[in-house]
Amino acid sequence: MQLTEEQKHIIETEGDLKVNAVAGSGKTTTILEYAKQRKHNTVLYIAFNKSVRLEAEQKLQQMGLNNVQVETAHSLAYKYIVPGSFFKIRFGYQPHEIAQILRLPVKAGDLQHLKLANHIYQFAVYFCNSAAQKVADLDYLQTIQETESIDFVQRYYDAILYYTRLFLAKMYNGEIEIIHDFYLKQFQLSNVQLPHQYILFDEGQDASPAMLQTFMNQKANKVIIGDQHQQIYSWRYAINALQNVDFKTLHLSQSFRFNHEVATLATSILNLKKLINKSGSSNVKGCGNNSSISSRATLARSNSSLLSRAIELLIQQRELTKIYFEGHLSSYTFADEGGSIYDILNLYRGERHMIKDAQMAAMPGFDELKNYVSETGNNNLKPLIDLVEKYHKDLPFYMKRIKDSVVDNSQKHEAEMIFSTVHKSKGMEYDEVFLQDDFINEQSLIDAKAGIKAGEIKPSMLEEEINLLYVATTRTKSKLHIPIKLLPTGFYVEGMKSITTGTALKLKQDFSKRSLPNKNAKWTKGEEIELSQLFLSGKPIPHIARLLGRSQTAIKSRIDKLDLWEKYY
Repeated sequence: MQLTEEQKHIIETEGDLKVNAVAGSGKTTTILEYAKQRKHNTVLYIAFNKSVRLEAEQKLQQMGLNNVQVETAHSLAYKYIVPGSFFKIRFGYQPHEIAQILRLPVKAGDLQHLKLANHIYQFAVYFCNSAAQKVADLDYLQTIQETESIDFVQRYYDAILYYTRLFLAKMYNGEIEIIHDFYLKQFQLSNVQLPHQYILFDEGQDASPAMLQTFMNQKANKVIIGDQHQQIYSWRYAINALQNVDFKTLHLSQSFRFNHEVATLATSILNLKKLINKSGSSNVKGCGNNSSISSRATLARSNSSLLSRAIELLIQQRELTKIYFEGHLSSYTFADEGGSIYDILNLYRGERHMIKDAQMAAMPGFDELKNYVSETGNNNLKPLIDLVEKYHKDLPFYMKRIKDSVVDNSQKHEAEMIFSTVHKSKGMEYDEVFLQDDFINEQSLIDAKAGIKAGEIKPSMLEEEINLLYVATTRTKSKLHIPIKLLPTGFYVEGMKSITTGTALKLKQDFSKRSLPNKNAKWTKGEEIELSQLFLSGKPIPHIARLLGRSQTAIKSRIDKLDLWEKYY
């Protein structure tokens, strides 16, 4: 295998190290070659999830390496904590179960006990993933984003704190089953010293603080690898270890997945972070040359946008017959805490006798459900509510058609289109990618500046939204279809709704450096197209004037001449 100079440097480097690897840069190959170089030493490779773990184990077997132990953070913690203990495990708890366990006071027609239970559970998960020694060491309020949810937590903070500690104590004493994050926390608190000479920590940008502390406390040679711009799991209380660990830094900056055109776009997307005073510096290089198309994927920010597009392509436009959903279709139609899109639809229709989930059955009505979501910040239920409000009476027919058209994992290669949210596509790649328009864009970032200044919007939240667009963009191996509204300023495009790499996407490197032409200089067709695109995307006139090197008066005059107000507003 021909390794790049960057890969060779990493493999030959000793001591604690962190590697910032852009999307598609051969991260897994580098990790395995690093282990191969040290085949006489014991190596622990901490993979991000089970699928990555299984893939790595298979490759290690093919390479004939038996000095490497591959684990996820949870599988490693499980082996040290659960066997021989009295702990019994379950996946999670629904709010109505927590309310019963803790005997929270219930008022007829009031959902306060369920709202409290939701926040109690989230606080418990926050603690289990944190590096804190005690629940009281944490400020749960700092994790809340939505205004209504913040108001609720502020009013009941003392009660939430008290019951969170009680809930965790019941797990610790074996009174109730533990959740998976609980044994991860016990592993961190036990201060275990692992018997390995080298420990490789993958996907460090989405590290659990609990596992990161365990990693940092080891005496072994430590390597942490990831992409600082692919942090997209802070809502699960993850932190970006690549920005929090003071190790020697090396880079994998060359992507073998996509070409220079996509790399240039990805770099420009990351540079949007400068609008919110965050570092976007990352020079992504693309050397991929894949041109064949065998896999196509539609990627969206949210479940509701994704399912809406599936309905449009499969049923309304009848362009597809076989489709596949990453992570299984049920993960898009069921909320983590219980309740399906069908239960929500039955609540919306007032057909309460058809609701199967106990949590959903406890909701007095559809408006109360929406209020519950607002005051708990529940991002699992909201997309399902949006779909019910959008389609309601047609939804059962649409969902049946989707179910009938979905192929299973063994037939994924036969799917005419793969559907996935960005989170579920993490680590995946496709020949051709179609992006939905529900991602953040440059204008949204400009509009958010006032909110940042007022302390109403957290820059870190916007930074992660930019990361989501970057991750989505870099899933492609060949073609990328991206809505124009998502393109950063500086791209010249032809077409009005979306563009495709390889046909119409160009970056003018000197876009912001144009000299101001004579006010009477003739407008070219290219300038008029750029003006139309900037105007359509909502850019203010002073901004357009600066970018096109024209006076504001000239811009206004051309807008009038091209009838852009009439065409687009």
